[in-house]
Amino acid sequence: MKSFATMELKGIKTNGENVQGNGRIFSKITFLLFIGFSSTLLSQVRQTDTLKLSRQHYEELFLKQNLLLLAETYKINQAEAMVLQAKLWPNPNLTIEEVNLWATDKQLSYLDEPLPQVFGNVAQNTQFAVQLEQQIVTARKRKKQMDVEKVGVKVAEQEFEELLRNLKYEFRNTLTELQYLQLYNRVFLEQRDLIRNLLNAYKRQLENDHISKGEYMRLQTLQLEVSKEINELSKAKNDAEKELKVLLSITGPASLFVLEEDFTPNLQNLQNLDMLNLEQDFLRYRPDVKLAELENEYFKSLLTYEKSQAIPDINLNASYDRGGGVWPSFFGFGLSIDLPVFNRNQGAIAHAQMGIENTTYLSNDLRLRARAEFDQNYKDFRAALTFYESIDPDFETDLDEIFESYTKNFVNRNISLLQYLDFQEAYLENKRIILEAKKEIHLQLERLQYTVGTEI
Repeated sequence: MKSFATMELKGIKTNGENVQGNGRIFSKITFLLFIGFSSTLLSQVRQTDTLKLSRQHYEELFLKQNLLLLAETYKINQAEAMVLQAKLWPNPNLTIEEVNLWATDKQLSYLDEPLPQVFGNVAQNTQFAVQLEQQIVTARKRKKQMDVEKVGVKVAEQEFEELLRNLKYEFRNTLTELQYLQLYNRVFLEQRDLIRNLLNAYKRQLENDHISKGEYMRLQTLQLEVSKEINELSKAKNDAEKELKVLLSITGPASLFVLEEDFTPNLQNLQNLDMLNLEQDFLRYRPDVKLAELENEYFKSLLTYEKSQAIPDINLNASYDRGGGVWPSFFGFGLSIDLPVFNRNQGAIAHAQMGIENTTYLSNDLRLRARAEFDQNYKDFRAALTFYESIDPDFETDLDEIFESYTKNFVNRNISLLQYLDFQEAYLENKRIILEAKKEIHLQLERLQYTVGTEI
């Protein structure tokens, strides 16, 4: 099983030599995808006040347009650029010094013979010295620093995975909440329309003195209660839409509507989940666990690099001195090296060693917490699934039919207003329970997928 981030990252991994070119290509592809998909979306938003998509299509839009995900991909390119930087040799150093820009007659009188020109009429009787120096990096420091930076690339990739994991969890739960609110709001909208029709009929009967004003007022009170509930649900829907628009990078007044065909859970698929295999190896999917392991790997690579830093580099130099010594023109060669008497990089080595110990404990703690989370969330998921399975598949349909029958009997005055209101209250409560049971399946499944770190 591969998460989306793993598949996406395959497209942007680069070797050190090609990181700049590939990074630019990836940036262009990402930009074109963003522009192309955004233009399609914007045209749809302009044509309608409501964007109606399925959960799957909303998620595709989220993966292509979320600005945080797009920004995070550049961190991988940045990390790969640091691998390239670590591979480079130090630049040679050129020094020109001891140049006399002019010479007086008195100074020239001390010379046994004048200094000749260097070329043409340039630099006659001019003293100068030139030195070229190159640092030779010892103890394979460049390779060891590259190893450190390569761990940084892996860390950037896992940070992308972790960001995607968190954003998908937030996005899907918000999508579920919006879907739930839409469906629950529709129940109250249907009730409001029904009560309006009843009020119109009761108003005529009130005018003919067939019913008491108290019954009519009770229906008006019920209509007010239903309208208040619709208003509260509308505000909650607006809040969920606001969160989704940020995650989808959508601006403008258009409303979001989630098609409801995939809100009812597929029990057969949920019952066939292979939890045994997931429990055995789910830790290798968790980006946060991988990050903790990479922190440990980073300090191990850093320790190797810091130990190599205790071995001094060598500086080779070649110099030319004109008119500054015994000979009018002098070529010389030399080398320089730091003597590791006081500074043998002890502090940096100790820092890396302590980092290894620290990250080992933290990684083990995170593994224990992840396993405890898996056990708890799996139990919660099974409990939600068991409760939903206990609801008769035909119960909701039967509930709608019985409520319709109660309404007809109430209109025909076969049952009292009190009986009708009691059943309506039970009807609304059971509708809420059914919708919340479906919502809980989605939430618990997402929590379990978040704990596992991959799609299940």
